[in-house]
Amino acid sequence: MKFIVYIISINLLLSQVRVGDWDAYTSPLDIADMVEVDSLLVNATNGGILVYDRTLDQFKTFTKMHGLIGTDLAIVDRDMYGQYWVGGASPNGFIQLFDEEFILKKTFDMDLTLIVDFALTDSIVFAAFQQNQEWGIMEFRHDGEQYFYKDVYNNWPMTLNEISGIVIVDEILYVGTDQGMFSGNWKNTNLKDPANWQLEVELTGDISTFKLNDNTILLVLDNDIYEFNTLTATSNLLWNFYHDTHEIYDVIKDDQDVLWLVLNKNFVKTNDDAVEWSKRSGERFKRIFHLADGTIVAGTTTGLLIHNEDSQSFIRKKPNCLLMNSITALHVMSDGRLVAGSRFGLMIKENEGWRNIVGFNGDDLIIKENKDYSNFVADTIPVHFGNYIADIEESSDGILYCGIRGTYPEPQRHGGGIVVIDIDDPGNFTLIDTSILDYFEDQYMIVKDIAKDPYGNLWIADTYATNKFEPIKVLNTDSTWGSFSVQESGNKLSLTPNTIDFDSWGRVWIGSFEDNNNVGGASNGGAVMLNYSGDPASPFETEWTKVNVNADASTNTVWSLGVTSSDVLYLLSPKGLHGLTLQFSNSDPIANYGFTYFPNISFSSGSKLLIDPRDNIWTTSPTQGVYVLTSSATYWPDINGLTAENSYLLSNNIAAVAFDENEGLAYIATDRGISVLKIPFSKKNSSYSNIEIFPSPFRVPNSTPLTITGLMDESSCMIMTLTGRVLKTINSRLNVEGYQAFWDGKDESGQWVGTGVYLIAAYDLKGAASFSKIAVIRH
Repeated sequence: MKFIVYIISINLLLSQVRVGDWDAYTSPLDIADMVEVDSLLVNATNGGILVYDRTLDQFKTFTKMHGLIGTDLAIVDRDMYGQYWVGGASPNGFIQLFDEEFILKKTFDMDLTLIVDFALTDSIVFAAFQQNQEWGIMEFRHDGEQYFYKDVYNNWPMTLNEISGIVIVDEILYVGTDQGMFSGNWKNTNLKDPANWQLEVELTGDISTFKLNDNTILLVLDNDIYEFNTLTATSNLLWNFYHDTHEIYDVIKDDQDVLWLVLNKNFVKTNDDAVEWSKRSGERFKRIFHLADGTIVAGTTTGLLIHNEDSQSFIRKKPNCLLMNSITALHVMSDGRLVAGSRFGLMIKENEGWRNIVGFNGDDLIIKENKDYSNFVADTIPVHFGNYIADIEESSDGILYCGIRGTYPEPQRHGGGIVVIDIDDPGNFTLIDTSILDYFEDQYMIVKDIAKDPYGNLWIADTYATNKFEPIKVLNTDSTWGSFSVQESGNKLSLTPNTIDFDSWGRVWIGSFEDNNNVGGASNGGAVMLNYSGDPASPFETEWTKVNVNADASTNTVWSLGVTSSDVLYLLSPKGLHGLTLQFSNSDPIANYGFTYFPNISFSSGSKLLIDPRDNIWTTSPTQGVYVLTSSATYWPDINGLTAENSYLLSNNIAAVAFDENEGLAYIATDRGISVLKIPFSKKNSSYSNIEIFPSPFRVPNSTPLTITGLMDESSCMIMTLTGRVLKTINSRLNVEGYQAFWDGKDESGQWVGTGVYLIAAYDLKGAASFSKIAVIRH
């Protein structure tokens, strides 16, 4: 059963959501398919359903919050009942139906790999699919009330390696494949019998595009464009100018019978036997569409591109959203803004919307002064962000330090192992390169963690430090750099550090992973403690101690570590989550090895350990979701954790987690975007001055309870009449989720209260109290 309390409204303020509520941020820029409905362009994207209203010039995105099983979509179409059919992209080929308001009506999840295409007619829908290595077609029929699954056809006269599309015309179902075009009579023959499929002898070969165009089928066969007339059952070669030169991605024919097509990077208008013009707009193309009013629109990997025939120019239409879905790092700034990192740059969630800082390996600096947050917003800086941003840390003056996983210095790249940037002035950036950092072969820099200690010093996990053998760097508050070498550590340091944290005694804890590149006397992975005196960039004295990762020393790899406020060191290894109680002894810092948690979860490279404001341990898996161990050694929300199957989590492929301790939000980075969860683990409230009660007025009967938020720990609440008569007591820990309490609108006897104004008293065990009023309307 899903851990979902209530679905939040997109427009609901983050300060007014209930514990257990989810939200999602995706990047619906990669256009896979489109259907036109009046003024709406309804798009299947890799970030959900993207609806663009041409009249209002507005976008709206639908994700898992609106019922989608997944947000990576391959196909969309519309049936005669006004319902939208959407199909999932590989590897999750589901089929779902949404009504005209995009409310989920039906789901068909049959463990398919990919939905390729839909063919719709009256009360019958065919869906082409891939299931592992098998290709087939499913049939759905309408019984007068809803669609139901009827049959599957996957027996072919020959082995198919791909289906590119399907078309239905009257009683004939046409199928484009890598072997050519097949046709079969779905009404009068049994399509389970391979003998009932006929191969069109003039259309044999690899069909990559297959679509209906009036009474003809437009197809790309072996990179030549053909037309098949369904009335005469004849085919005709239309255009073969690119036969041996450029791969055609998609093609359409306009009202004047002109062919328009897209290549990987080119938008092309053809003439009878050649090219009239070909333009490069900077986008990578995927699809091309011909709208009812004659407009030509291309679907790209970065949004919609609308062609203006008069000026032969393009209009770009992109929603305000993330730069991309695959998020690799998260950080909540001291001012509450969320910053996400990826392989292409940074994404900042501001009050107005998303603002992106895009890096590229060039020389141009493009900063837009006037930003329109109703559309996509991005500045461009000449920075190579490497394979991806591995970590983000904020200095005491609000400047971000981004650890880069894999880049080169000048002149090979505009790169640095650390990118230092002022996100409010993106042109103000500095690249920390091999003049300070150690590196792997060919000056290849890898920084996997940046940690700020309680004094404001920044500690750097300089991974694969095989040149100078200095795997730990430190930047003190005076902007002076220091380093720690393998030799200085007495060969206790590894060359592969990837995680750093600090205990209450000021000691530094460093975790590393096992790797064949740990040479030159370096320790092969493990956990090590550093105690130092003086300036960390130039300490007077150091003391190093290596500890076992777990009690039986069965692993020496630490993927991530963290120290709680009670000085319990948690280590995340391939074996699970290990808790080590620390003590004030540098020579013997481990007082006790505790239990190993989550031994059955696949923790591997990229797994992270994060500690929330209430000392709960959040662990992430690159393949299995999020698992939380509370400070009292219980599981939250339960032993099953948070996965894409039991919650609104966008994906089980988790890269990072960050917390907004003031709002009680957990941001979870996935390869499908950012999931946001309201958690009962915010920073402790010191008074009742920030109490909020919603909704107001509270209408009963109501399946959604009244929420009282901003409570102090161990609070109870009483619902009273204005004369002081107590109607309901909400006891501490019983109906209280951290800083929130809930009232269902009933009195102690279980009866709905009547219309009126009521007092709500909040109080704790120490005698602090607060009173508020709430209006109730009973229907």
